[in-house]
Amino acid sequence: MPVGQAGARRITSGGIVKQLAGLATAPVRRPNLHVHVGAPMVLTGDLAACTAQARTAVTTAWRAAAARLGEPASLAA
Repeated sequence: MPVGQAGARRITSGGIVKQLAGLATAPVRRPNLHVHVGAPMVLTGDLAACTAQARTAVTTAWRAAAARLGEPASLAA
């Protein structure tokens, strides 16, 4: 399932407790944060093909999140 986020460099870091706290407080700390969850997918083919499919899906999810915030990076090809 590809996930893309825009509006913050990172949402979580550190140990599990710190990650959960960061996730819970992200909307307050980063009001312009948007996370886009793409459709579930099944990767097929060899490792190179699977990597390309995953990279495309994550990039698409990130662009959707960035577009929601009106970031110009979402328009880059």
